Amino acid sequence: MKNVKIIAIDLDGTLISSETNYRISKTNIRALKKAIERGIYIAIITGRNYLSARMVLDETGDNIIKNLPLSLQNGSILIEGNTGTLLKAYDLDKNVARSIIRDMRIEDIGIMLYDNIKRGLSIFVEKREFNIAIESYLQSREKRISDKRAVVRVDSIEQILDFNPIQIATIDREIIIDKFIKILDSGYKNLVKVIKTGSYLDDGNWWWVEVFNKSCSKRQGLKDICELYNVDVDNSVYIGDNFNDIEAMQQAGFSIAVENAPEDIKKVCDMVVKSNNDNGVAEAIDFILGGNI
Repeated sequence: MKNVKIIAIDLDGTLISSETNYRISKTNIRALKKAIERGIYIAIITGRNYLSARMVLDETGDNIIKNLPLSLQNGSILIEGNTGTLLKAYDLDKNVARSIIRDMRIEDIGIMLYDNIKRGLSIFVEKREFNIAIESYLQSREKRISDKRAVVRVDSIEQILDFNPIQIATIDREIIIDKFIKILDSGYKNLVKVIKTGSYLDDGNWWWVEVFNKSCSKRQGLKDICELYNVDVDNSVYIGDNFNDIEAMQQAGFSIAVENAPEDIKKVCDMVVKSNNDNGVAEAIDFILGGNI
């Protein structure tokens, strides 16, 4: 592979550092801009939603970085960077969402419902106590995102669910998450996409499970980004760290994992660079710009 045209990068655990309050380091910013100056497109493919990803880019204070295209919520949404225009959205059928929420209530699992970006940008949760990981996530979101729509607390999720949401999610201990995934696999296998990822919240022994439209994945996100710029996916590089990155890593022309990625992730990649806290993305970009791929 000698003609890299797009570098697609995950945010959490990859581009942003847990040691700098989950921000993009100056070293990584310089590397991103260097690649752009060399004519390479840079795109963000993340599990975060719009407000959360937008916050990370805006905090750089750099207009070039702030205008990067965004594939959000594991390929559910594609946003054009310069204008912020919504280009694609893959949402969940509201009746399927209602059924899943009913199952979550039976298992006493905390419910987070992500609004369709065509309507707004909110996460809806009920006015109740959640486990410490969910509370930590919600409080962090409310603290860092000034927009009051970031978290909306309601009396009943079902009462406001008159739209097709983008995502349903929860955070819990792995034993609870795995039980919920079995329920999803048995009842909704051909209807939804289920993604399980580790959480950096609290003691780190928490897991996310996220439910999307069956078409969603970071693989789809990479495909959409490449189509946006009329670039063959073989001319793309993907940099990530977690299990929801694997499909995109396998699709890209060249794949790179950061050192903090699990061993199973590193095994599927063409290269491993330093960790997210040690500017691994900058190392990867320097390698690419050096003509080493």
